[in-house]
Amino acid sequence: MQIASADYNALKHLKTFENKEEINNTIRAFLYHFKHKLTPAAIATLKIVSRFAVKIPGVCWAKIGTIAELAGKTSRTIHRALNLLEETGIVKRIKTIRKNGGYGHPIIIIQPMPDLSLPDDVTSDVTSEMSHRQEPTTADTPSDQPAKNDSETMILKTKSFRENKNNNIYMHKCEIDKIELDSNFVSKEVPKEFVERVKIAFTQAIDIERLWHSTKVAFKKVWGPCRIDEESMELVFEAWRKAVKKYKQRKIEFNKIPGYYYGTLHGMVYDQRMSIYKKPQLPDLFYDFIGEEDDGGCYSWAE
Repeated sequence: MQIASADYNALKHLKTFENKEEINNTIRAFLYHFKHKLTPAAIATLKIVSRFAVKIPGVCWAKIGTIAELAGKTSRTIHRALNLLEETGIVKRIKTIRKNGGYGHPIIIIQPMPDLSLPDDVTSDVTSEMSHRQEPTTADTPSDQPAKNDSETMILKTKSFRENKNNNIYMHKCEIDKIELDSNFVSKEVPKEFVERVKIAFTQAIDIERLWHSTKVAFKKVWGPCRIDEESMELVFEAWRKAVKKYKQRKIEFNKIPGYYYGTLHGMVYDQRMSIYKKPQLPDLFYDFIGEEDDGGCYSWAE
């Protein structure tokens, strides 16, 4: 199954839960039964994914890089963690397709696990921190070591503060990730008319700015540092039209448009320079103007 990237309506149909409480109960039950089989990175990844999967319950569309940054891990580690989580059945990934072609970052779907349940004597507050290994009891602590209640309390308070702070960061990151950097985010350095022309094919700000950078490079290679005036912009638009036409004729692939555009523009700018610097032919000083007959609009001075 594949869906279009950033298609919010399509994401709604992927909902696997009705509310946040159902997600939390599923995550708690899953960790109670499977935490001992997971790596720390997989546990951290699952918790982060669950925080992002709230607006559409069960659906997380955060980028892998964002999850890696929040978990303090590399993107490769997050991919391995997701593979492990997918093997256990708690999540599945769905590929997305960009508007401009190619694959986008995957959508992560938290799966309901109705067969898993919590024992009645396990409270929801401690479930996420439980595992199947036994914790040391009071009898395991040597009697000659003083209790550290005060320091432990301080550690718990610090941990709670950090978790609350991280939760706020997660929510802000989630909102930012939803923002599409479209043509409205293009730098003011790029002429508006250029943006209007190319955004029919490239809608993202970074792609438009890269095209404009290649435009400046094409002129700089021929003329050196220079300002692109209105006359030069006509060459730019003509090169762009040729690139789009080439794609519409199925003679180049979509991802080849920028390269074809640059090559075409560079050639046109070079031809422009050659036409300007071409030396004009000087008239022959001994040319017989009187004897010349009218030819193709030239005047005969003898008439």
